[in-house]
Amino acid sequence: MDSEITAEQFFSPWESVASDWISSRDKIEEIIGISSSSQALVWRGMPDASNALFSSLYRRLLAKYGAPPTETQMLSAENRILEAARGSWRFDNLSALEISAQVQHYGGPTRLLDVTYNPLIALWFAVEQKFDRGLPIPDIDGRLFAFALGEGRAEPQLDEKWGGYEIPWKPGEIKDWTTELPLLWRPPEYNPRISAQNAAFLVGGVPSVRNGGNARYRKGPGDGTSKGAWRIGQVKQATSVTLFMNTSDRKPQNRSAPTFTIRIAAKAKAPIRKVLEHHFGYNSASIYPDLYGFARYGSFEF
Repeated sequence: MDSEITAEQFFSPWESVASDWISSRDKIEEIIGISSSSQALVWRGMPDASNALFSSLYRRLLAKYGAPPTETQMLSAENRILEAARGSWRFDNLSALEISAQVQHYGGPTRLLDVTYNPLIALWFAVEQKFDRGLPIPDIDGRLFAFALGEGRAEPQLDEKWGGYEIPWKPGEIKDWTTELPLLWRPPEYNPRISAQNAAFLVGGVPSVRNGGNARYRKGPGDGTSKGAWRIGQVKQATSVTLFMNTSDRKPQNRSAPTFTIRIAAKAKAPIRKVLEHHFGYNSASIYPDLYGFARYGSFEF
């Protein structure tokens, strides 16, 4: 059995650190500058830098089994969710992917990872003020991810395959489902949050490797040999999708599709929130513009 690691161990060797608004802006521009213009670049912000990059379903099954779930376990859980959605709740008019998107929107467990095309919106999520019973929680370090997705990987469309009744990623249906980078899906505008957040989803299988494939998961920047590589069991303790980490000060090789990460220092969060709200108009009302958003976040204003 592979020894346990933390998400901090996995991501921190690749991160840069933003200590204020200016440095966060500059580091975002640095990533944009070294990324290929022919690749999709999407972003994800997390308020706790120590958290793993897990989908909600992956995280729930990890708690259930006490170990990272297998692709088979993920599929089994997804089929049970679909059966309940169509049988008990009568959502029989939606495809499997559309049901996943709606479940994700309302906080249910799916394999989808929320991302945005707008780095400032992702930054807002990384610095968002959190509350406990209406009281603000002290800020902690946050994390920003940027995913440069591979060229030639077709984005899912709600066609016969991806818009079908059955789960489209069942075994054998999608080449390299668990060994290559996740796919990027931009859903229809089911609700106001999708357009407000310029939202999309990463859709991918539980990470696995071919023989010798661990070289993708180097433990840190360098020549790729001195630091060694994480074993796939350790990778699954940090991310629920396949990644290829890169530092933001090193231009990636042509046709590579790296993931970058920026740590947002706790002391920088309040000043960044102020800039994002007063100069760009990002706040709880603009990010969560529906009635559900008001019911959850609007009460914190009083």
